[in-house]
Amino acid sequence: MTPRSLLVFSAVTIGLVVAAAISIANRPAATVIPKDRPFVFDGLGDQLNNAFSVEIQTAERKFTIQRVADGWGVAELKGYPASFDKLKTVLVELSQLRYLEPKTADPARFDRLELRDVTVKGAKSKKVTVKDKAGKPLADGLIGKRNEDLFGTGKGGVYMRIAGKKESWLVEGIVSTGDGPADWVSKKILDISGGAVKRLEIVSPKGGHVAVSRKAATDQHFTLEDIPAGKRQRGEWETDQMPKAFENLELIDLKRADEVDFGTGTYKGSFTTFDGLVIKSEAAKLDKKYWVRLAASAVDGADETTKKRAKSINDQLVGYVYEIKEEVGKKLACEHVNLLEGAGVKACA
Repeated sequence: MTPRSLLVFSAVTIGLVVAAAISIANRPAATVIPKDRPFVFDGLGDQLNNAFSVEIQTAERKFTIQRVADGWGVAELKGYPASFDKLKTVLVELSQLRYLEPKTADPARFDRLELRDVTVKGAKSKKVTVKDKAGKPLADGLIGKRNEDLFGTGKGGVYMRIAGKKESWLVEGIVSTGDGPADWVSKKILDISGGAVKRLEIVSPKGGHVAVSRKAATDQHFTLEDIPAGKRQRGEWETDQMPKAFENLELIDLKRADEVDFGTGTYKGSFTTFDGLVIKSEAAKLDKKYWVRLAASAVDGADETTKKRAKSINDQLVGYVYEIKEEVGKKLACEHVNLLEGAGVKACA
């Protein structure tokens, strides 16, 4: 290597070293989080088995998960069964929250942290209160804006206002409260195979009547009844989809039956299976959402297994209304004309 080339090489090397040093100097310093920070709800970890209720309140709704005779239930829904796994997850998450950094105590600035009181219209916060059987609070706080990756992937934080403290806080940890009771219960409502259905009827509040049936379970297709002269059935696919309304039926939301007024827009359905089970439905579209009430019975002469199944369905579903997916709602709120040729986008399936 010549003296000149060595000089050039040295200059380039020095330049790269200087550039690397500048880059390192400008790199954000890694956040060092002390491990001995206090828990937000000190002692909750030792009191988890003493928890009797978890109350969650938002600006729109309040619901309480509490102990019932055979587990946990939603108090406002007459004890509708709640998931113990969900409850356990939330309690453990609350017990592991740790203080990280104090924030504003100015109520005028709570909005940007989503920490306005839940009594304020439009507030995005969630008030969570855990109590023991005597009503003593084990945890009480307002949960606001969250950052899923505050400390890196999979380790988040959330802004909170803790009962008894004036200032808000950024805390380490995430609490999976969900948005309502539907996030605390089993999503499954009913599962009746379309292949088990013999006949279904939908009576429209407008006076229309849909009837779809087949004579034997081995029949490949269902037949639409009462087709007007000069008209044809829209297609076999749509008619064959109608009996599948209750296959793996899941809820989006649920309420007590007395909380939802279907008004005059109720579609009344009846699905009868080959073994004599009858599922009655009342469906309505309210504020662009489909809701349904369900009940079961058995035809005269049905065997004891079918009668017991009907009772089991009623024990679970009667007294509640369920928000369901649009694709199912359209089947349960179907007009006869929409199963005829020319229905276009108004088809029921």
